[in-house]
Amino acid sequence: MKTMITPENILYHELIGLDITIEKSSNKSLFHLSGRIIFETRNMLIIRTKNKILRKIPKIAANQLKIHLDSVVCFISGRALIGRPEDRVLRLQKGV
Repeated sequence: MKTMITPENILYHELIGLDITIEKSSNKSLFHLSGRIIFETRNMLIIRTKNKILRKIPKIAANQLKIHLDSVVCFISGRALIGRPEDRVLRLQKGV
């Protein structure tokens, strides 16, 4: 059984493969940048833009990310994503 990613449970899931748009950023060059997440590190999202350019996005600089899910759009702060993906899930399960 495949679990659907929803806005309520997105922090518990892998982000690689999801399409994103940066709606608000402290870095003006990232404003409205969009693409697909191809890799995630502790502090960075690596995305491939529609022009096939790889961009490293500091999570802390992305004040608001628009993540495109199957049937809905989810808005999330980059700060909520800071940390290794596997640690993020453990932190959320413990309620830290």
